[in-house]
Amino acid sequence: MAKFRRRTCIILSLFILFIFSVMMGLKMLRPNKAAFGVPFGLDLLPEVHQRPPHLGKNFDSQMSDKINSDTNIKNLKRVEITVKPSKASEPYVEELPPLNYYLHVFYYSWYGNPQFDGKYIHWNHSVLKHWDPRINQNNPQGTHNPPDDISSSFYPELGTYSSRDPAVIETHMKQIYSASIGVLALSWYPPGSHDENGVPTDDLVPTILDKAHKYNLKHCLE
Repeated sequence: MAKFRRRTCIILSLFILFIFSVMMGLKMLRPNKAAFGVPFGLDLLPEVHQRPPHLGKNFDSQMSDKINSDTNIKNLKRVEITVKPSKASEPYVEELPPLNYYLHVFYYSWYGNPQFDGKYIHWNHSVLKHWDPRINQNNPQGTHNPPDDISSSFYPELGTYSSRDPAVIETHMKQIYSASIGVLALSWYPPGSHDENGVPTDDLVPTILDKAHKYNLKHCLE
C-alpha cells in the first residue's frame, strides 16, 4: 500500500511538472499583443520579459529627433523675429447701427496741456466749492494739480489731452460715431472770448466740424 501511494505521488508530480512546462512553452510562444486577449491560465504565470527587437532602432530614432530639434532651435536663434503689436479691433461700418440724429452729445474744446499749449488748461481749474459751508470747510481747497489730480470725476482714456491735438479730435469723432450718436453739440464762445479758466477756442471750430463731417455727424452750437 505504501509503494502504491509513493508511485501515485511520483506520477502526479511528473504530470504537474509536464503541465507547467507546456504552459511555460505556450507563454514563450504567445505574441506580445494577442488579438483575442490573454489565453486562459497564462496570466497566472510570471511575465517573461524579452528585449524588444527594435530597441536599437527606436533609440537611434530618438537620438535623431533630438539632434534635429537642437538644430532647429539653433536656427531659430539665428533668425531675428519681429513681432508687431496687434491693433485694437475696431468695428466695421457694417457692424455698427445707423447714426441716431435724435441723440446729442456735448463736446468741449477748452482743454490744453504743456505739449500743445505750453500749460494745462481747464484740467487744473479751482476745486468746486460745496454749497454747504460746513461741508466745504472740510473739503480740499485751491486748484487741481494735473496730470494725476484733474478737475474731472473720471480720468479720460486719452489722458490729459489737448483739444488742439488733431489726433485727439479724430479719435473723439470716431468714438462718437461708434456710439451711433448723430449730433455734436459744440460748446462755443464768440471770437476773442472765453470762460474764466480757459483761452479762446473759436479758431478750432472749423477743424472740429471738418472731422465731424468726415463721420457724417451733424452739429449745433451751444
